[in-house]
Amino acid sequence: MPSNALKISQLIHALEGLRAFHGDLDCVFAVPVENRLIALDTRNVNVMGDVLGRKLSHPALVIGLWADDHGRIKTSPGEVYQATTDAGDWNYDRTSMPEDTDVRVWKRKGGPDIGKRVGEAYFVREGADAWPSRPVQIVPDGILGWMPL
Repeated sequence: MPSNALKISQLIHALEGLRAFHGDLDCVFAVPVENRLIALDTRNVNVMGDVLGRKLSHPALVIGLWADDHGRIKTSPGEVYQATTDAGDWNYDRTSMPEDTDVRVWKRKGGPDIGKRVGEAYFVREGADAWPSRPVQIVPDGILGWMPL
């Protein structure tokens, strides 16, 4: 039986088109009851077979519920989107970060910091005044944007 829901393959195709047209975009969803914009991240995009006490006919991609640190799904939609009036000099294409050069980075968790890219690996100094002897490596998705120092 066909579903009236958008398939993930259709969603990926549509998102690739948007990225080609606009560049990389933040993903948010509106919660009209609370008058908030919520940032989409990996904890409020989940594959689920049961949603809000209902058994689905097959697993579905569910956006908007929040997975806590133990993976339990909550009805809370997640973190409020941090809106600013001006992006300034931030570059949101992390692959264009210069290699092995200190830059200012905006991290998904923790906000601004100093970081660098070494090949496909990304490192941050976690607020220290100078690079520690062993910088902290983070997943590439943890870097939301960068700008020159």
